Amino acid sequence: MSVAKPTLEYIRTIRPSNDIKRTVNTFKRLMKYHKRYLYLFIPIVAMAALRSYAFALEPIYTAQIIDQVIVKGNYDLLFALVLNIVLSVGAYAILNYAVTFSQAYIGQLMKKQIRSDYYLSLQAKPFRFFDSTPVGDLVSRATLDLSQLESFLNTWIGVTSNAIFTVLIILSVMFSISPIMTVIAFMPMAISFYLNVKLFTSTMPLFRKMQIILGRLGSYIQQNILGMKVVRIFRREEELEAGFKKVENVYVKTAISAGRIQSIYTPSAPTILTLGIVMVYLYGGNLIVSASTILTIGDLTLFARYMLRLAFPLRDLSMLIGQWINAASGLERIHAIEDGPKETEDRPDSADIKIAQGKVEFKNVTFGYAKERPVLKNLSFTVNPGEKIAILGSTGSGKTSLIYLIPRFYKIDSGNILIDGIELDRFKMASLRRQIGIVMQDVFIFSGTIAENIAFGAPDATRDDIIKAATLARIQDFIESLPRGYDTIVGERGINLSGGQRQRITIARALAMNPKILILDDSLSFVDAKTENEIQAAIDEAMKGRTSFIIAQRLSTIKNADRIMVLDDGKIVEFGTHQQLMASEGIYKRIYETQFLEKAPEAVQKVARR
Repeated sequence: MSVAKPTLEYIRTIRPSNDIKRTVNTFKRLMKYHKRYLYLFIPIVAMAALRSYAFALEPIYTAQIIDQVIVKGNYDLLFALVLNIVLSVGAYAILNYAVTFSQAYIGQLMKKQIRSDYYLSLQAKPFRFFDSTPVGDLVSRATLDLSQLESFLNTWIGVTSNAIFTVLIILSVMFSISPIMTVIAFMPMAISFYLNVKLFTSTMPLFRKMQIILGRLGSYIQQNILGMKVVRIFRREEELEAGFKKVENVYVKTAISAGRIQSIYTPSAPTILTLGIVMVYLYGGNLIVSASTILTIGDLTLFARYMLRLAFPLRDLSMLIGQWINAASGLERIHAIEDGPKETEDRPDSADIKIAQGKVEFKNVTFGYAKERPVLKNLSFTVNPGEKIAILGSTGSGKTSLIYLIPRFYKIDSGNILIDGIELDRFKMASLRRQIGIVMQDVFIFSGTIAENIAFGAPDATRDDIIKAATLARIQDFIESLPRGYDTIVGERGINLSGGQRQRITIARALAMNPKILILDDSLSFVDAKTENEIQAAIDEAMKGRTSFIIAQRLSTIKNADRIMVLDDGKIVEFGTHQQLMASEGIYKRIYETQFLEKAPEAVQKVARR
């Protein structure tokens, strides 16, 4: 198996949007973000028109200097004409700054809103979505794809306005001087524009692909560096190096393809434009030397200057078209996430219901991540208020799936779940989850202070509440030993904490919510036996009067539960106290004796069987 295969498969799927109808719809959707800033875009377009007008003035004044001052000798006009050139250039510079800054400012506001909408859409996604979607892909859409859109948002109004107004103003002036010469001048510019469009529409997608490949290479290198010990232990250096080279080769080939296209089109447009100017000089020169003297030297210079000035906005417009291809592709990827399924919404009659007792009932509950493959099959049981339930079963038996149905992380396929006799969907989602404390098996610590991590589920918790929760989780002494105590900054994912310390902070986080129902998903797996006993004693005390579900494999946790549920293939095969299940001679007894008694001394075995 090649480690690089998923990376290569992903890269091969990178395709810019070429569906015109879809692209138009994407643009219309983007325009919705522009509506709220319409009052700002109108002045920008007006300033862009004035900028184009100022841009067209300098060649006119230069032509007049040639015709009136140099040819005819009217030297008294020189100062006024030079002053006009200075003023027009200064006005252009000021207007260009105003247009560029204003659009970049609005572009950032729109990008902020798009990013915010994308993030909010992620917040509304069901757990199923995150089970099947790579995190790296979601981050890529929020960074790489959005950066492509940013380039377009920051320029498109100014570039489009500049192209339209500049072309209209300059062509109208040229046409008033000589319609035929205008046609001669415009033809090479149109061809040059077409070649630039081909250049940018052909290379922009390749450059985008190169950026994505670089991002993937960075991820690939980071993963291999972090896992270098594992790589060396299993002697996979050569295979990983081969995987890296495969992806790198794709990057090189893509870069060469882009370079080949650039080498063809880049010199073509300036060459054709230069030939166009030569044609204008030839035709215009004949008009100057003709008997009728239809054209002046200044007019001919004006035409040549205008051809060069038209080339800039047309080139920018062709570049903008290439930018839009990539921006549309990135925006479609963002929309694909936003338009995806959302978490089940609250029923119209749902309410903020307080969990008074904590009684939990499952009635004929069936659930599967894919409906055709149920994980839990027709489960029915009742957990009384304040009862502690240990859940035991082999990997894949449905333990975690069962407890994640209680806070409605997933929607059941059939049956019903009740808390205090009230159906789960009668609770508002936020209200329900605020009253259920959860410690997941996958411990996660946020970057920030220890206090902020403990109070994450209870933002209104006081410092006393935080200290109380930490004391119950037996992490208080460690925190107080730190120089900054609860204000100590922990790194990303708690990198500077041990596994047991991270585990106890997450337990404190759950206890800080003062929940009526507590769920512990194998939350003692990273602590030593001594610490486990301390935390277990603390939890036993803290959970008095609270209903708790504990997935665990250790003897102490299981034996101390009020009842033990044994799952097998999504079904409850045994459910009772430790003594009842040991007496039943079933699966629990076999698991218990296999895991806890075979290697224990005889004296310990006698005590454990009591």
